[in-house]
Amino acid sequence: MSRSLFNCYIQIFLIKESKSLSFKKEAFQDDPRPFYRFAHSLYPGKIEPGPSHKFLAWLDRQNMLLRVYTQNIDGLEQSAGVGESKIIYAHGSLLHASCMKCKVGYSAEDIAPDVRAGRVPLCERRLAKKSKKTTEQSTSRCREENGASLRRSSRNSSKKFNQQYKILPKGSCGGVIKPNVTFFGEKLANNIGRSLETDYKTADALIVMGTSLSV
Repeated sequence: MSRSLFNCYIQIFLIKESKSLSFKKEAFQDDPRPFYRFAHSLYPGKIEPGPSHKFLAWLDRQNMLLRVYTQNIDGLEQSAGVGESKIIYAHGSLLHASCMKCKVGYSAEDIAPDVRAGRVPLCERRLAKKSKKTTEQSTSRCREENGASLRRSSRNSSKKFNQQYKILPKGSCGGVIKPNVTFFGEKLANNIGRSLETDYKTADALIVMGTSLSV
């Protein structure tokens, strides 16, 4: 997805959400619902790869592509056919996600039903069997964590809350699942710099497209 299209989504959504959306990790931790009400607009499968993505896939099929470094988080390069090992997602990708509580990994397909419905996906990993008292305490903590933003805003009804948070079976982790994307204020992955150093010595040509090289 082009940068201009991404900005278009952001601008339209900010108007509808009264500037409640922020790509800061702190804002996501405070209340992930605005992010997920927006995320379905660019979730994998929603947008088709364009000519530039298909060109990269063609280069890969011709064994001419060493690496793709992309700021985009939509995974369209991979959808177009570029091998996953050839792609470095500088800002992460929506193709994978992790529980913020127990760190277990999820694929985009795993949480797709929730994201497309505008719900916050919660971790369904079954926890080790505990005593009844411990389970009740864990469930209570989960409800407190996921309901914190609800208590902070008296305008949100319980019906709206239930629509945006999945009801999980007893004994589930219940942590909020966060896409593996780099939010503002987070550090880039360490492998990016190392890969750049190695690829710089090997590449015969560099193609820069679809970016202003600025944030």
